Amino acid sequence: MSQSDAMRLPLVEKVGYGLGDTASNFVWAMLMNFSMYFYTDIFGITAAATGTMLLVARAGDGLFGLFVGAVADRTRSRWGRFRPYLLWLCVPLGVVFVAAFTTPAAAEPVKLAYAWLTYNLLMLTYSAINIPYGALSGVMTDDPLERTSLNSWRMGLAQVGGIAASTSFLWLVANLGGDDPAAGARRTVCLFAAVAVGLFLVTFVTTRERIQPPALQRVTLGQDVRMLLANPHWRMMFMAGIVNMTFGTIRNSAGIYYLRSYLGWAKDDGRIAAFFLAGGLAMITGAMFTRPLVRRIGKKWSFVGSMFLIAATAAPFSFLEPDQIGLVFGFQVLGMLAVGVNATLSWTLLADTADFAEWTFGPRSTGLVFSALTCGQKAGMGIGAAIAGVILDRCGYVPNVEQSAAAIRGILLMAGLIPAVGLAALAAAFMAYGLNEPLCRQIREELAARRAEPSP
Repeated sequence: MSQSDAMRLPLVEKVGYGLGDTASNFVWAMLMNFSMYFYTDIFGITAAATGTMLLVARAGDGLFGLFVGAVADRTRSRWGRFRPYLLWLCVPLGVVFVAAFTTPAAAEPVKLAYAWLTYNLLMLTYSAINIPYGALSGVMTDDPLERTSLNSWRMGLAQVGGIAASTSFLWLVANLGGDDPAAGARRTVCLFAAVAVGLFLVTFVTTRERIQPPALQRVTLGQDVRMLLANPHWRMMFMAGIVNMTFGTIRNSAGIYYLRSYLGWAKDDGRIAAFFLAGGLAMITGAMFTRPLVRRIGKKWSFVGSMFLIAATAAPFSFLEPDQIGLVFGFQVLGMLAVGVNATLSWTLLADTADFAEWTFGPRSTGLVFSALTCGQKAGMGIGAAIAGVILDRCGYVPNVEQSAAAIRGILLMAGLIPAVGLAALAAAFMAYGLNEPLCRQIREELAARRAEPSP
């Protein structure tokens, strides 16, 4: 069997891997789209307190992620380095997920302490399973088109979980909780958690690791970190992860407020579910279109173009009128098409930086490479959530009432112009990224030759 054939992935493995992100996105959709809303409008703490909590939790979790990546790189088991974490941690993640979306009947200081504890535990447990899951894609194949295809399936199936959570959350809360939205939220997340656990187990069973670290690889964590920081392409991806997630979180945090407070849609209004459904389906389409796009213009320019399109379709949300429903849905669909391409290529480009590190320095630290980018993304999530909380608080947002003109202006800025300007600037900066297609091809061929050499 040729090296190329050995690195080709069967469809069942691509689908099985993608179902792991379906599982992850039941959690991720809640963190990105509803955590701010849950804590302000259901749990009952202020926007400023929520923003501060999310910033601290996500920043601390980012540092923990580096530890997870380093440990995963050094894990040796009969299932590989990264797969066993799906088996070991899926149930703990489900338990903590439910706890974080449970509202205790307690005084406000106790509730705030409970929120800090459970949200931090959720972030830590999510990282402990999701970082090895992400790194798994970097050792399943080294074929660039197969990696793109694998991550297309990942992003496409991720949105199945994202769509299911985003479109059903408010409806399920109302129907499972009745007059008690806190009970409805808890029961809804119990359902999400059970599905996620089952899907992680499917991923564990259907995938395998093909790329092994060089024989006799012995490096310290300090050496790993120094090699990581010496990798200019990884540094660019790290910066992109922080900025992309900061402005994406600001926009996503504003989403449910935009729909309810500005457009005037009720929480059980079918248009809210339709909005998230349209966006999710568009993201799936964008993810599945990524491979042919990469064939035509390459990974770098597909990534840059997707960021410019996201920015261009975000800006109008600051200016659309509440009755322009067609334009609201139109810009949402176009933007999420681009998000599908962008999210798919983030992980594909990151795997390329792990190949570059092995090619340049010798040792391979896939887990640390992926965890360090996740660290940047979590930092961006925290920064974005903190900014969103401050804007809502300073503009006078009050839960469950008609909002003031100042609060509406803040929501419109968060939904449109702020993320548009930030993401356009990031797209311009990313033009300097240096891992082009010919260099990636050279790296792949030389690494394959090295791995084929007999061990001394």
